[in-house]
Amino acid sequence: MGFMKVSHIFVYFFLILLFSAPVSADFIIENTSTANITDKNVWSPAISPDGRTIAYVSNDNSGNQQIFTIKKDGSKRKQITTDPNKKWGLEWLTNEISYISYDTDNIEKIYIVSSDGSERRKLLNETIRQGREPGGSSRFWGAVSWNPENKKLLFTSLGENGDEKIFIVNIDGTGKKQLINENFRQWNPRWSPDGNSIVFVSQDNKSHDQLYIARADGTDINQITKDVFKKSDLSWGKEGILFVSTETQIASSEKIFIINPDGSGYRRLIDQGFNQENPKWSMDGYSILYEDIDITGVKTVKILNLKKPETVSTVSPVIPTVTRTSTPTETPLIEKTPTESPLEGTVLSLVVILGIIVVIILVILWISNFKSMKK
Repeated sequence: MGFMKVSHIFVYFFLILLFSAPVSADFIIENTSTANITDKNVWSPAISPDGRTIAYVSNDNSGNQQIFTIKKDGSKRKQITTDPNKKWGLEWLTNEISYISYDTDNIEKIYIVSSDGSERRKLLNETIRQGREPGGSSRFWGAVSWNPENKKLLFTSLGENGDEKIFIVNIDGTGKKQLINENFRQWNPRWSPDGNSIVFVSQDNKSHDQLYIARADGTDINQITKDVFKKSDLSWGKEGILFVSTETQIASSEKIFIINPDGSGYRRLIDQGFNQENPKWSMDGYSILYEDIDITGVKTVKILNLKKPETVSTVSPVIPTVTRTSTPTETPLIEKTPTESPLEGTVLSLVVILGIIVVIILVILWISNFKSMKK
């Protein structure tokens, strides 16, 4: 009986340790709200830095595409552009909004308009394409990415060999340069919240879209996904990197996924919904705007309102140095498989060690009990 009581104590102790092991912190979605936009057609919505206002493209009374701003509750709707050209790829800067439109040469260029519509300018006086109208190849481009920490813009354009490349430029259009001088295609770059790193899409050696992380100067490239699915609409916030992808290779609808900068925590962000596009973090990190499209094609602009747990750290991750040529061997997947986080590995090791200790103690107690019975 003594042996059994002691062994039970150790088993209970082991179970307590096992189920009280720490888990990784995660952001909390307090609620999901619907932006009160009454326009019949809405494209390319973007959320303001404070998460209170939405900019979007819709038709004016003449049927031309214009940029409008509106409060989340539907108040203070305002038209801020008047020209007849198509517009897409909106990105909210600090007090301005960038977008893609056609220039007089009929080539896609980056434009910047003040949030009240009083000023509008073309970012670069070049004939080279700086965007592509949404369509079958739209994933190879993407909106401009702005970071207030370094006052620079990232965008996709064409390099000398005619492939998509990442460029960086000052907000006034000066200092343009290609960020990564390698032969592979790169597109849809997004700044990290602190401006020290970027994430972008490129293709591995099997021509599959993958997410890559690099430092702000384009060095230390690190692959963080290893699947076979197309990826687009990137957005990097304080709690992770958002992107749009599919759940299987044959799926027609797209969903929003989130992944940590180290490649862990790969999962679908929102369980419900048929088709989801264009996720965007607000700069304060407490709102995520996205387009929700039901099975009939009706689009709704929705906002995830977040509460940040106290245990979540906002310290930028240390990005390991991994050369581009060291792409991991890929096994085609049917479903996305989350990457094991460092914390999960630590917990597993702890469980194994405790299990071994319990077994040893039980053996010792059994031997001791057996000897006492012989006496």
